[in-house]
Amino acid sequence: MKSKTTLSALVLLLVIAIVVVVNILVSGLGFLNFRMDLTEKGIFTLSDGTRRIVEGLNPDKPVTIRFYATSDSRLMPQWGQTYGNTVRDLLLEITKASGGKITLENIDPRPNTEEEDKAVADDIQGYTVNEEGDKAYFGLAIQSLDKKEIIPTLTPAEEGTLEYQIARALSQVTRTKRSVIGVMSPMPISGPAFNFPPGMQQNQQRPWIAIQQLRLDYDVREVPMSSEAVDSDINILLVIHPADITPRAEFAIDQFLLKGGKVIAFVDPHCLVSRAYNNPGQMGRAPTSFVSPNSDLPTLFKEWGVGYDKNLVVADMTFRTANNRRAVPTFLSIPKEGINDKEPMTEPLQLVQMFSAGSFNVAAKGNVTSTTLVHSSEKSQLIDTTDAEKAMREDLKNFQASGKSQVMGVRLTGRFKTAFPDGQPKVTAPAAEGPGGMPGMPGGFPGGFPPGMLPGGTGGEDDKPAGAPAGEKKEEAKPSLKESANNDGVVFLFSDVDMEFDEFVVERDPMGGASMRMSNSNLPLLLNTVELLSGGADLIAVRSRSSANRPFTKLQELNANIEEQYRPRMQKIEQDLNDVVQEIAKGGGVKATQGLIMLNPNEAQAKQLQDKQVELMAKRRELIKEQTRMKDRREFLITLLNMAAIPLLIIAVGVTIAARRRSLQAAH
Repeated sequence: MKSKTTLSALVLLLVIAIVVVVNILVSGLGFLNFRMDLTEKGIFTLSDGTRRIVEGLNPDKPVTIRFYATSDSRLMPQWGQTYGNTVRDLLLEITKASGGKITLENIDPRPNTEEEDKAVADDIQGYTVNEEGDKAYFGLAIQSLDKKEIIPTLTPAEEGTLEYQIARALSQVTRTKRSVIGVMSPMPISGPAFNFPPGMQQNQQRPWIAIQQLRLDYDVREVPMSSEAVDSDINILLVIHPADITPRAEFAIDQFLLKGGKVIAFVDPHCLVSRAYNNPGQMGRAPTSFVSPNSDLPTLFKEWGVGYDKNLVVADMTFRTANNRRAVPTFLSIPKEGINDKEPMTEPLQLVQMFSAGSFNVAAKGNVTSTTLVHSSEKSQLIDTTDAEKAMREDLKNFQASGKSQVMGVRLTGRFKTAFPDGQPKVTAPAAEGPGGMPGMPGGFPGGFPPGMLPGGTGGEDDKPAGAPAGEKKEEAKPSLKESANNDGVVFLFSDVDMEFDEFVVERDPMGGASMRMSNSNLPLLLNTVELLSGGADLIAVRSRSSANRPFTKLQELNANIEEQYRPRMQKIEQDLNDVVQEIAKGGGVKATQGLIMLNPNEAQAKQLQDKQVELMAKRRELIKEQTRMKDRREFLITLLNMAAIPLLIIAVGVTIAARRRSLQAAH
């Protein structure tokens, strides 16, 4: 008995010794140290973009990452301690992948210590945690030689973008030159619309978040809509809502492209943001000029082989977005099924949202080829802007699916020819103006705009209208390019502008804090495109991992099928109701008050019509209830199948194994 006890003790000690040795080999020496990431999106694995950035670091320019995290539990809240482990694990993975080119420093800043002084010197933002004014620190400083990038605060709300923030910082501290991005728009998306004369007040409009993000990595420069040429040092031209663009401005874009510049254009048939800018009291400012709600590039589109009607909007019953408990068919949430997963800039994207977008019909010419990037489902239809406006408030009555998807994002590549074979267009006479204001506007700038301030270049000395007095210097034709020099021309087109506006790309802290998180892949789509054109595609696969929103598109498709079954009956009831209302109005025995039919009790015929109206409305309610019950029933069945599938599978496997075992035992 004693010998057995001794043997058991020796075995136990041997097992403990083996565990200790294995632990030392794995954790200390890294021998056989590996991890398996079984999550669907690989959220615990470095993305290819991050790995390429890290592996491409110059050994002669080492990078230091200083991770500031206060460890004292009396100062750092529990969420910080938990999230700190997540950040530390990611940093260790990045450091390991660098092969010694990155040094990680873990710094624990506590009150009144040298570590706190280091955090302050690196501009890490401290959280005041008690009445004594003590602070906890949680941030990153990434430095290579004299270049330094700071992430002053880290919060769990931004966990999805953590890897991108670190990868972007690594890219920035090792980049030798910044690309120049030109931004052309009639709206003040980059800041104030005009430089007003001294003494005149102006409401300052902050730049769009998209512009703020671009400024982190690039030199962003405004290009006026009245420009007749684009500066030669601009690498990428971003055109946002070119409403009422002049032929001369289109010519400037044309020549910029033929010289080797890259173009990204967002057009819109029904721009909600421009309408808000035009409405005094909205957007925190009074309008400085009228911006048309629709936009296109008519001359350029024609030459590029792009068909586009700026008065038609895409309605989609499968990809529609729920809004206030109802689905708006012109507000689209486009999942992976509608995004090109074979292009590096769109492959990582999870969800693109577009709001009253248009459609491109591309038949690229000559040596220009097209690639679809974003498209609708086949249960879509093009509707006019009037119906699109109604669709935001009520259901579409006469929707008929076209049976084909609509293209809403496209890339054109190849050798482009000029859309202006005769050279720069001549200046045409400006449209009739309101008194001292913009064309068609009732008022405007008191006393008229100063020279050079009107869009389109009117009002300046160098912009002579047609029919100028004789004797003035005649405008000389400037030489222009007729074709791009090579096949490297690139144009990206998107048929919605609102998709890049602040309120449609981020969700702000409901408590009023400064933190934000991306609500879709719209901003990554723009940043990926710019990053791709600027010559570095490594950040593309990193940035879009922030989006974890995966709409149940199959259920939406099934619900669209149900609505399609009920639509003819609903249309019949709506038509009958409309006929009854018309009959009541013709009878003269009623009057309309605030949209309601008021009965004149002296008219018996009107009473019968009203009874019929009530009956039809009841039938409509019952039809809606029946449709809703069918949707709920289908949703319940799908939920039940999802919940029961795995248990049933386990039971089936267990029964199969038990039956197999029993048959083997019976055989013996």
